[in-house]
Amino acid sequence: MQKKQITALLVFVVVLALASLGVSAATKTVSLRVEGMHCGGCATSIEKKLKATPGVEEVRVSFEKKEAWIKFDDQKVTEAQLREVITSTGYKVVDASAKN
Repeated sequence: MQKKQITALLVFVVVLALASLGVSAATKTVSLRVEGMHCGGCATSIEKKLKATPGVEEVRVSFEKKEAWIKFDDQKVTEAQLREVITSTGYKVVDASAKN
């Protein structure tokens, strides 16, 4: 095999391996500061709403830290849409720090 064919084959194998693990190149995480939570029930409410959002892969909401950590597929949902989900539950997003 030629070098280009071997490289293409290796790329293909890596893509297949990542796909089988459910890893997407579009997966991102964001940590959003949330104001207005008064108890653990508030955090649970936000968490349930976010988990029901298409494209959201994982969610952790902490009442104590006043924070929502969200892992999502940015080809299916945007950070702005995630902020709107939180806002629609009656809470305020005050800042964010996006990470890949």
